Amino acid sequence: MYKDIDMPGLMPLSVADTLMLHDYLSKYPRENCDYTITNLIVWGKIYSNHYYFFKDRLVIFNPQYEYIFFPLGEDLLPQELADLVKIFREYFKEAELVLIPQDYILRHSDLEQFFELREDRDWADYIYSTDSMVNLSGKKLAKKKNLISQFRRAYPQYKVMKITPDRLDVILQFTHKWRRERSAEGIYLMTEIKAIENTLAAWNSLPVEGIIICLDYKIAAYSIFSTQTTDMMTVHFEKFDPDKKGSAQIIYWETARYLQGRYQWINREQDIGLEGLRQAKLSYVPDRFALFFFSRLKAEN
Repeated sequence: MYKDIDMPGLMPLSVADTLMLHDYLSKYPRENCDYTITNLIVWGKIYSNHYYFFKDRLVIFNPQYEYIFFPLGEDLLPQELADLVKIFREYFKEAELVLIPQDYILRHSDLEQFFELREDRDWADYIYSTDSMVNLSGKKLAKKKNLISQFRRAYPQYKVMKITPDRLDVILQFTHKWRRERSAEGIYLMTEIKAIENTLAAWNSLPVEGIIICLDYKIAAYSIFSTQTTDMMTVHFEKFDPDKKGSAQIIYWETARYLQGRYQWINREQDIGLEGLRQAKLSYVPDRFALFFFSRLKAEN
């Protein structure tokens, strides 16, 4: 667990800061899902995210892992980024800069004078064309298309409904039922469940949306998502009834249909190194990845 925070100017991030986050992220959008308002708030509540202003740039800080998010604002010089890390290291000895944009690395060849860089595949975001996720063309996606067809034939009465405040309790009940029936445990899963709870609790204060697949007034699946950039939506959570064949594929497909025409791209977040999750995400043939770069300040700096 992180230590008590006594760094001057470092403030706890809360749902009350959503307008501030929106202001910065609308001007300086990022493709990595860590930068959505929803993730910053609902996962940030778990990790006690804080924020800090450095030369008018907004800096998000995760004290549990001592991660300094790459600042939101006009680009700083590599020397200035090194200075920022040094400020944090006065209070957090292992503080490191993360989420350095790939285009920044390409523009600043002198960055490696100050930092050792490391790309982490486990934390790369999967990005898909919305149209391709609706059309599911080609041999690689034929099985997905067949499972969707089977679900539609088996349950022609299914309905797609928006998640609204009056349905949040039902979503929560379904989430816990899903966990119990699958005997699902593990640190990541339980943390994800907490993040879902945080999302539902703050639903009216977050720029978040979602849909439900409904069968005879019961939930068969749901998805929750929010805006990443002007042309990209990020899907944060999906849960489905494993006893309903094709339910995983139908929620994926209906989410893409719901977003088609509004967003060109869908970010489906990371696989965090979980082999099953990686295989599932790769099976949909991503168009590209939003890469995740860690750094370590070089000793001579």
